[in-house]
Amino acid sequence: MTFWLNKSRLALLAIPRYRTRGCTVWRITRTMMKRDARMMMPAGLAIVIGTLFMCLTLLFGNVANASMRREMSVDAGQANYVVASREDQDKPILFDEFDSKGLSNLQGVRGLRPDVSLLVDAEANGQSSKEILAIVGARQELMPIDLVRGQWPDSDDQVVLPQPVSDRLQAGLGDKVRLHLSTLTLPGSDSDSAQDSSSKERLVDQGTVDLTVSGISKSRGRQYDDFGGAVVLTDSRIERLLSMAGMVGPESLPVNNVYLQVDGQGKELQKALQNIRRYVPKGYQLEDRRTMEDRLLREQTGDGVDITTLFLMTFGLLAMVVAALVIANTFQIMVARQRRYLALLRIIGADRRQIRVGVLQQALLLGVISSLIGILLAMGLMGLAGCLGLHSGTMKFELLLTPASLLVPFVLGVLATLVAAFGSSHRAIRVRPLEALQPVDYQEPGSRDRTGLRISVLLAVIGLALVTWSSWRVGELVRTNSGDTVQTSNQQERLLGLAVLGVLLIFLGALIGARRWIPALLRCLGKPVSKIGPSCRVGVANIARNPSRVAATGVALLIGVTLVSTLATGAVTAKRTLFKDIDQRYSVDIEISGQGLNKRNVRAIERIQGVADAELVQRFNAKVESGGPSQASMTVYALDASRIRRVLHADLGPGMQRSDALLVSTRTISRHSGYRDGSQLKLSIADPQADDEREKEADARRTLTGVFAGFGGLDTSGVYAITDSRNVAGIDTKTHEIWIRTQGDRDTALLLDDIRQAVGEHDDMAMSGGLTQMRTWSERIDSLLAIMVALLGVAVIIALIGVSNTLMMSVLERRRETATLRAIGMSSVQVRRSLGVEACMIALGASLAGIVLGTLFGWIGAYQVFVPLGSVTFTVPWSAFALILPVALLAAVVASVLPAREAVKVSPIEALSDD
Repeated sequence: MTFWLNKSRLALLAIPRYRTRGCTVWRITRTMMKRDARMMMPAGLAIVIGTLFMCLTLLFGNVANASMRREMSVDAGQANYVVASREDQDKPILFDEFDSKGLSNLQGVRGLRPDVSLLVDAEANGQSSKEILAIVGARQELMPIDLVRGQWPDSDDQVVLPQPVSDRLQAGLGDKVRLHLSTLTLPGSDSDSAQDSSSKERLVDQGTVDLTVSGISKSRGRQYDDFGGAVVLTDSRIERLLSMAGMVGPESLPVNNVYLQVDGQGKELQKALQNIRRYVPKGYQLEDRRTMEDRLLREQTGDGVDITTLFLMTFGLLAMVVAALVIANTFQIMVARQRRYLALLRIIGADRRQIRVGVLQQALLLGVISSLIGILLAMGLMGLAGCLGLHSGTMKFELLLTPASLLVPFVLGVLATLVAAFGSSHRAIRVRPLEALQPVDYQEPGSRDRTGLRISVLLAVIGLALVTWSSWRVGELVRTNSGDTVQTSNQQERLLGLAVLGVLLIFLGALIGARRWIPALLRCLGKPVSKIGPSCRVGVANIARNPSRVAATGVALLIGVTLVSTLATGAVTAKRTLFKDIDQRYSVDIEISGQGLNKRNVRAIERIQGVADAELVQRFNAKVESGGPSQASMTVYALDASRIRRVLHADLGPGMQRSDALLVSTRTISRHSGYRDGSQLKLSIADPQADDEREKEADARRTLTGVFAGFGGLDTSGVYAITDSRNVAGIDTKTHEIWIRTQGDRDTALLLDDIRQAVGEHDDMAMSGGLTQMRTWSERIDSLLAIMVALLGVAVIIALIGVSNTLMMSVLERRRETATLRAIGMSSVQVRRSLGVEACMIALGASLAGIVLGTLFGWIGAYQVFVPLGSVTFTVPWSAFALILPVALLAAVVASVLPAREAVKVSPIEALSDD
């Protein structure tokens, strides 16, 4: 069969029935796709973006996986085999028992390095560096660090220093360095007795050696950052150090792994490995590098599952769902445009199966081409990132291809296209042959619409019931908490799962019933808009003409806006609830601790904008006895009683009216029995200035009156109390804190930076308190929200492509109508404006509905998660909504540009044409 296309007519030149099968159907499919290529471009673009995102996600996962493998196996250098301990190992092999020489002399073993490390101290030029990690030296290929200059130690009197240690000690190549074992490496390092300390010092002196610096090294990663780098010694030097310190036999260091570089291929390699296995100790196993990396990856991630990749893939799947909605809308209109041609095919003998196959072939071709383009773009972007040398921390971007990273996005892209087009193929087979003579407008069956409405209402009711019951039950669970934290937590997780299921059912019901309520919502919004002018009246009328198409477009945008609104509402509600809880838990806004804090620092802080008051507070470690069996170690803060209320957010009551009051926090003292409000408490503080132990105890004892007060958040380590500084007069302390009370709404980050500068000379300064906690949680929530909204932006972009697609189809479908409007006097500006109004109405309706649903869903989630903290502060993110609506409307206007440009090209003469 041969067909040819002339403008919009399908002319039949030959009609033999036997040729309406096989390759002819495929040729017809390609011909019809060429005719409607412009219509399919938005759908193809949606698939391109979806597969691009998914492929980039998987390629990023490959890079992250490779980076994690390198980081975890960096100790192995370039070793291709490793002797590693098994999980069932009960006794590791010790360093002085391991036959490294016998193993290294085996044929095929090019080199080995035992994984043994110990802590050493280094001294040179009056400088010292404590607790540096020392490792065994070997061939360059087996070393986990790189040599900057010099050479690896080839004798026991040589050492390689890391660059930071070399700079600190001011020791270069050829200089002498004194080295000895750190006391933390010695046996019994946890003991603090005077006898053990003396013994350790004696062992350290015995193990002190003078070595010559033979090289300077640098780390490849961050595995040695906590130690300032790694010192390299020969294995015999390490053995002699351990022997000099008495660390032999059972006290010797264990060998964790032995890294090997084995040469050979085929039978030669197998023979070498067989010989190596004879030297493998009991409880150890020989692994190749890939097996070792897989094992380490499983230990790091549990089951070897990359959580980050899975997290990103969920957003990729969401983008594919939205793309499927755009595709479904495209094929629905395409089938409507092709109904007459499909009827002609039915006349010449095509059966229903061939019609369905023809539509699905178009979807298959579109999905394959678009998916391949998306994958190629993803590969190009990742390859470009690698060429530019982009990196994130230790992770360097590069193009690492795996079958899954190419096949998964391709298959999902093609499947999404086929599934989205399946409904349109079902409509295509219901085309009657008589429609070839007289086109008939397609009408959606009303019975199906009513069935969908019933299903949507049922799902929404079930979801609402689940949400209501789970919310009530979690509130009851918190109020009747039995004290079993584990059981309560498990029940809360199950109730949260039910609430999430309920929200999903409500949302699914809203999506299924969208064909009813979205057009109704747009009609309500369009009534006042249609009175503005002719362009608005035409735009609103166009929306009402095809509710199915408008509903499908609105649903795509609704999904993105709802999810963004849910995240924004949940985030702002979480922040307000957490801030309220932090404000109740922390009585001091900012608490600064550190050595050497003084009144000069306080005066500098008081001059900072946003600081209402600052006080220097003494801090003591004390024991408090109640007169009975109760005794508690307690942190006691002392300052002038008249100044306590200036910096403390708490209702202290009349307690501080007593000169001998010891304000005890009710939030921490409740865990100790025997303490009573108003009882006499014996306070014992060690006086560091006293010489005799008895004088220390006698001078530091005070009898105070315990007063319970509702303050908190001062010391996370245990129980704490506050008293007047006069009650601890004569007892000196080197530990002070500065308590700060803030005022106004100055930016927290700027305020904390100014405070750090005011006390910048204190290296050990630490800041805590309610304000710092609020800032920490605010940054975490804002960062997570920004990441998730950015990821959801992919789905929103695809949804806006759907808006443009709907408008373009509307323009192509109403060319005669547009020509008629132009003929009766409508200007091109008014035509453009009508399409802009149509786009804005769809975006406005979907955005408003998404904001309402998102607010409800965000409140439900926040309540389920934060109700254990007390009352949940339900908050509306007005600033986020004030951004969502203008952005949606602006994007809708941009989406209407291309359809409007197509519409104004229509000549008024086309109103007179027959077709």
